[in-house]
Amino acid sequence: MTRYFGLLAALGFASFLPATQAADKSVIGTWQLQSWVSQDAETGKITNVFGERPTGYLIYTAGGRMTVNLSADGRKALSGDRFTTPAEERAQAFSTNIAYSGTYDITAEGIMHRVEVATFQNWVGTEQFRYVNVEGDTMNVKTPPIKGPPDGRTKVMTLVFKRLE
Repeated sequence: MTRYFGLLAALGFASFLPATQAADKSVIGTWQLQSWVSQDAETGKITNVFGERPTGYLIYTAGGRMTVNLSADGRKALSGDRFTTPAEERAQAFSTNIAYSGTYDITAEGIMHRVEVATFQNWVGTEQFRYVNVEGDTMNVKTPPIKGPPDGRTKVMTLVFKRLE
């Protein structure tokens, strides 16, 4: 009986906590990037991956498709078109944008992205797992430890998105 009342008390207390959800159908929609930081697994150093004000979108459809396109703050326009611009400029543009699309599955732990097309061709055909936490109109997306920019060291990436629709 004491366990029963303890459970009721816990449930009552939980109703006063902020509405927090792990990955579920609440992820469906269009999300705008607010921030993207990495934390070095060895040193703990935190870095803004694409600057103070990166831009981008993450979209999950009800039909199980997803797409993400992220760009660094302060990207410069190319001096020509994408074919005739000098290779150095194109390399800079490539290194300041990440995009991929495919399908997704919601798991007990988070979301599994199955990459079908990507700016980084090496990701095509891979699965990219993300931990997801939705609180109201904010979604936090965190990677497991992965090799990350700009130095290829092991890091945990945390991206914060705001719901647009």
